[in-house]
Amino acid sequence: MLDEGIKAKAIELAESIRGLGEYQEFLENEKLLREDEVAQELLAEFQQKQQDFVTKQLSGEYDQDLLSELTELQSKLNARESVVRFIESYNRLLAVIGEVVDLISEKIELDIGEVYRR
Repeated sequence: MLDEGIKAKAIELAESIRGLGEYQEFLENEKLLREDEVAQELLAEFQQKQQDFVTKQLSGEYDQDLLSELTELQSKLNARESVVRFIESYNRLLAVIGEVVDLISEKIELDIGEVYRR
């Protein structure tokens, strides 16, 4: 069971993170991405084709045409401003959270972020 004092500090840290500009920017860009119907259609198609590709690979089949379709869809997604902005804001938020994890690791002398850097 988590100590109540530690739990309270973790909640306080989470609330502080929610107040960061990086977090707010991430939420705004996530909303814009969800509202971008073209990007949503491309994402759904990409995910389905990606799943099909993995399934075929697991059964020992390599589908070059499907891989080409995935590459083309990836290019289309990368051309959508909503996708680019979302990814950039997500990465900025992760960098901040990574700094927090690194600071905690340093203070407790245990690299708790090591698993995420593999």
